[in-house]
Amino acid sequence: MDALLIDYRDPLFAILLIAGMVFIIAFVSYWWGVYVKSRKSRRLQRFLRRFETHGVKKSLETMPYSPAMTQPLVLLAHAYEKSGEYTNAIEIGLYLLEHCSDDTMTYELMELVGTTYMHAGFLERAHSTFLQILKSNPRNKKVLNDLMVVYERLQNFKKAKEVVESLEAMGVNVADLKLYIDLKIITSDLYMEHDKKIETVIDFYMANKKYERIVFEYLLKNEPQRAWEMVQEANIEHLVDIFWFLPTSFLDYDRIKESPKLRAIYGARGDIEPSEPTGWFLIDMMNHLRKTGFKETTLQFAYLCKNCKQQFPVPFDRCPKCLALDSAVVETEITKAENETGYNLL
Repeated sequence: MDALLIDYRDPLFAILLIAGMVFIIAFVSYWWGVYVKSRKSRRLQRFLRRFETHGVKKSLETMPYSPAMTQPLVLLAHAYEKSGEYTNAIEIGLYLLEHCSDDTMTYELMELVGTTYMHAGFLERAHSTFLQILKSNPRNKKVLNDLMVVYERLQNFKKAKEVVESLEAMGVNVADLKLYIDLKIITSDLYMEHDKKIETVIDFYMANKKYERIVFEYLLKNEPQRAWEMVQEANIEHLVDIFWFLPTSFLDYDRIKESPKLRAIYGARGDIEPSEPTGWFLIDMMNHLRKTGFKETTLQFAYLCKNCKQQFPVPFDRCPKCLALDSAVVETEITKAENETGYNLL
């Protein structure tokens, strides 16, 4: 038997052994790479089939694809997304994903599609897209942040907190974000006793002095008396829309009499006698008009994001465009009063 084996001390045997091992490793590595790439491709195709659309994509499919088309179409998709034409942006992104073979560009396109889904309100689709990206690139900070926003909009604040903790572990400054999520967890907790929840919200605000719009709106809905006790003169202009739309039954006239700005607001609204000038131009003008007997005016509100300078007709905790937190600036305008009255706190 020993005669059939090459002497292990033979240099030629050692060279052949090493060469054979290198060949086997290279062969296995090559086919493993092919298998992984094929699996990624099948996973991407399954993902794309879930969101088949028709429109711009259908028109593109009539043209032969060329890699030179990729960058111009990406720019076009971004332009559609910026202008709010989300369907066209999504269809271009999905079309490119079907033809793109570069991994870096594939993840960039998936990020574009996911972000567009999020802005368009397709939250479950955005959620699926972001999870698909994170399977291969779990340290993508932007995708993690967008996934956290999706969880927030789905009212799943515990999942959002888990994502925030992941961002914190990666060195991202999330101090304000953690406070925001903690506040949302408190206000959305269905099992906490009412009195305990009110005290927890008040303690949160007194300790952090953050997110006063969320705090005061919540308290005015659920415990108006405690909200009136906490009102400070410096905060009233920031919350003028909340006070303006507050139903008459929620008013604390004793607290209103103590505050020049509150007297001005409710004098302009017609709940009490018109007040003296306070230096608040529009409110003072409405009080002056009421003194002269002209009562056909009201206030109209718009909300400006101080980060991206976009204006929106409804209030927000997080800017719908740039996703900045606590960035709303209330802008007021005098307009003709309508017969209907709506209260945003009911």
